[in-house]
Amino acid sequence: MGVCQLKMRQINLTVIIICLFLTIGFSQTSYEWVLKQAGETLGGPVIVAAYNTDVVYYGSDVIIYKSLDRGETFTQTGTNVPDSPRDIKNIILDNSNPGTFLVATRTPDKIYKTTDDGQTWSISLDNANFAHFGIPMEQDPSQPNTIYTISDNDFMRSTNFGDSWSTLTSVVGISGGVCDIAVFPDTSIILMGHEGTGIWRSTDSGASWTQVFITSGEIPTIAVDYMNPGVAWAVKWGDGGGVFKSTDYGFTWIEITNSDFDVENMWTVHIQADDSNVLIVGCFSCEIVWRSLDGGASWTKIDILGRSYQLLVVDSTTQYAAQEGGFFKLTRDPAFPVELTSFSAKFDNEQVELYWETASELNNYGFYIERSIQSEIWETIGFVEGNGNSNSPKYYSYKDDNISLADTYSYRLKQIDIDGTIEYSFVTEVDITAPVDYELKQNYPNPFNPSTIIKFYIPVNSYVKLNLFDMLGQKVAELLNAELAAGIHRFELNAKSVAGGLSSGTYFYYLEANGENGINFIDIKKMLLLK
Repeated sequence: MGVCQLKMRQINLTVIIICLFLTIGFSQTSYEWVLKQAGETLGGPVIVAAYNTDVVYYGSDVIIYKSLDRGETFTQTGTNVPDSPRDIKNIILDNSNPGTFLVATRTPDKIYKTTDDGQTWSISLDNANFAHFGIPMEQDPSQPNTIYTISDNDFMRSTNFGDSWSTLTSVVGISGGVCDIAVFPDTSIILMGHEGTGIWRSTDSGASWTQVFITSGEIPTIAVDYMNPGVAWAVKWGDGGGVFKSTDYGFTWIEITNSDFDVENMWTVHIQADDSNVLIVGCFSCEIVWRSLDGGASWTKIDILGRSYQLLVVDSTTQYAAQEGGFFKLTRDPAFPVELTSFSAKFDNEQVELYWETASELNNYGFYIERSIQSEIWETIGFVEGNGNSNSPKYYSYKDDNISLADTYSYRLKQIDIDGTIEYSFVTEVDITAPVDYELKQNYPNPFNPSTIIKFYIPVNSYVKLNLFDMLGQKVAELLNAELAAGIHRFELNAKSVAGGLSSGTYFYYLEANGENGINFIDIKKMLLLK
């Protein structure tokens, strides 16, 4: 017979990717909020140092507490805040100069500055008028020396970290009662939440303001998503409560559909700075915090004591709360040794890529990867070694390159401890539709010895013949003669398995497919066996 080379056709695959972010680990991982430092305040008195996230400050009554071990223990830093204020409203750190920070207080309403970690204090802003519950100061994330505050309805700015202040404008319609200020990085857009009118927006760094969200309730907290430009979250107390999200720099707001949020007087929200999948919200007095690890698609309830004033996310394993009663830290039940925070799958370049992350591990031997087609029979397709013991996030991946059918592929992880204890993850799925055209791929590896993989695509159920020929055009082996379903198919050729064995040299593999729709396909490619 003659040997000819047909032009190879291109193929397109339509893939639906489903990513599942787990909120509770491998089984029923339990969390609880643990009181680490007793205290009392109103506002947002907790802040974490950017230069070292183990360093945490917490303000209560007239004392600034400092932790060097990620909120596990606290001691007072420096001397009491002057003038015996009733509440410490919030703290802002100068991360380029450790030990330098600003403290806003209520009754008297002032801003104090220290450059020696609270040993001495100076008055930064005197005779202010802050909201009773508010968080009156905000740092510009793009210009850390620029601080904004509002006293009564005077919107003010400092460009030298509180050494001096200037009034940018007097905002009509918000006399008193501004609860929070939020600044979008690398823009001139600033938002304010008010306790009786709604959300106000400035597009010129605070020189002028427009009301963009109207409510008779209170907007206690607004949080900016630093990873997704234009995204912000806000919570509402009163007027039906609720959680709201904006994707256009605070110009319009959409309420998040959740039966809990709709009826609760929500109070606080915060987003992890470098991973916006992690966010938490809390109500004022229902003693519940909701945490999401998938950007707000799903939520887990975690009980907490007392009224909620501030929530703060450091990372997926570290979250803090300033409550009525003191400083709380979210702690995982150690009875559950491995916490899985995400598990996702995607189809790319003819293979399924799996990714997962753990927040912490205890005696983790590793993960068996299990696969099922249409969730029928589960088979083990691989193993990835664990990290044993870890208190920091760990990232894993696995590639499944043995995809054949155009169907729904399901994956799960079977995590095993060193002592043999087994836990299963939830399931993530990838729905792969049929190829749109026939294609015969080049074998791999090529040259080969002794085995190689031949891969081909068929868009519809087809009767397929795959034969092997030598340089003289003589058929040396019939590799495949069967009806196959639409999809991606692999055939492993082992030179030793062919009758009589194959000697070194050049061969041609010839594919003929006759589809159920009457379409016929022929293609041929060359391979080289080197012994």
